Amino acid sequence: MTLKLRVIVTTGFFFLANGLFMAPLPVLAQDGIVSTDLGVSGTSPEPSATTVSAPKKATVYEPKPGEKLSFKQITEILKTTRNLAGRNMSGLTLVGLDLSGCNLGGADMRGANLERANMSDANLERADLTGANLKMASFFLSALTAVKLDQAVLDGAIWIDKSICAQGSIGKCLENSAKPEQPAAVHGESGR
Repeated sequence: MTLKLRVIVTTGFFFLANGLFMAPLPVLAQDGIVSTDLGVSGTSPEPSATTVSAPKKATVYEPKPGEKLSFKQITEILKTTRNLAGRNMSGLTLVGLDLSGCNLGGADMRGANLERANMSDANLERADLTGANLKMASFFLSALTAVKLDQAVLDGAIWIDKSICAQGSIGKCLENSAKPEQPAAVHGESGR
């Protein structure tokens, strides 16, 4: 390739990358009027310019009462209101999900896998966690009034008072009876 051709190709790529080959695009004015004037002439848009209607808001799918939520729907709710009260999340895999501070009052989470989920400071009043996997989940400072924990596995879960549930905690948090081992006292021999 000759030097002249190389300069032309390089220059062409530069102009293409910077949009200098393209015609000016319409610019939206604050009034909602479309204008092709890029503000160079200092004139206001003509009354014959096309007006733009307000953008439509995206419709958020609202599940019917009792309808089982998907993982995607749950994450969308967590980004906004964090209100999952009365929602059906039964049987879902929600391992490690951050549900801290959520309103989960009356939620149906039967058989859900909530291992390592953070439910600290959450409202779980009247929630149904029957048969749920709650291993190593955190319930620190959560409201658990009338929560159903029948057959729920709570091994290693952090309870509302920050105690850790013992192995074999099924349906209720059993206190860990094992105390931390203390190193044996070393007694020095005298006279040596």
